[in-house]
Amino acid sequence: MKLKLLIALTVALMTMGAGNASAATFADLAFIIDQSGSMGGEFNWLGNSITTLSTAIQAQGIDATYGVAGYERLAGSADSRNAWVDLTSSVQDVINEVDNANTYGGTEKGYHALDWAANNFSWRGGDVAKVAVLITDEDADYASSYSYAGLTGEVALAKMVQDNNILLNVITNTGLYYVWDGAVYAKDLYVGLFDLNYLRTDPAGFTADFTAAKLKEIQQYNPIPEPASMFLLGSGLFGIIGFRKKKN
Repeated sequence: MKLKLLIALTVALMTMGAGNASAATFADLAFIIDQSGSMGGEFNWLGNSITTLSTAIQAQGIDATYGVAGYERLAGSADSRNAWVDLTSSVQDVINEVDNANTYGGTEKGYHALDWAANNFSWRGGDVAKVAVLITDEDADYASSYSYAGLTGEVALAKMVQDNNILLNVITNTGLYYVWDGAVYAKDLYVGLFDLNYLRTDPAGFTADFTAAKLKEIQQYNPIPEPASMFLLGSGLFGIIGFRKKKN
């Protein structure tokens, strides 16, 4: 009887793993935007395109929230001048905020802004795809250095997003990809880096491609073991079963 129960449990676990892989149905999307003087167009882009993104995500049965944090030296609510909407299901709240955002200053601390976002957005717990989209046309941490867990710079940022289970995307100039490529989300041949010049010259085309990429990214998010891992688990259990039969 115990042997039959163990076999049934093994098959159930393997089937569950194969059926639910790449099946995220919840997502939090936080936009972190450089609020220096050259970035007014990017706030306008988010206000004009977030409804398209939201509609596409909702059509796939994904329960999503959206938020925005402007940054310069400080990020989000850390400075009253910054755009700031915590994660919410109301896309209109984000639109209202970015439509009224004013750019200022010129010291963009991108690594620090992401660290702030990891700790200050109200990310949902559980099996939720946590997507952070940073938009900037400047270096990552102008006139400062970033440290986390005894590390510095891009390595520190990579560790931070990993520890917080954040899927990082960055929209920036192609000449600055090297600043972020070790920390952004990557899977197979996909890398979460997007060309800011494409956004600026063809907003509609960029929005379509970016939306498709976000859908794929969220749908591929896999908070439970991949089927291969479940196969190894099943193989181990069947090995135990075989050992017990031989022993008996």
